Amino acid sequence: MIYVTFFVQDAWYGKTDLIVYRRAEAALERGLRRAEAQRVWTLETADWPLFEAVLQEADRQLAGAPRYAHIAARERLKRFAASGLASPLPSDASCH
Repeated sequence: MIYVTFFVQDAWYGKTDLIVYRRAEAALERGLRRAEAQRVWTLETADWPLFEAVLQEADRQLAGAPRYAHIAARERLKRFAASGLASPLPSDASCH
């Protein structure tokens, strides 16, 4: 969800700050490490607002972005998943 929402935003349909996506991604990574080490899948309560912000952006995008933007985002997600990269998020703060 984080990446699809970011990809739709990257097509000029969104306004969530890039740092929210980065922090949500980091929160998921911490949750995955915890799940591997402790066999418990949880997200830290302090991180919930990050996911709330991403979900709110996704809702706005579903209401306002054209279908082709969502389809293109899904295609980007597929390419990212096959790429072996750790993250599709840009390394600098130049996100629109």
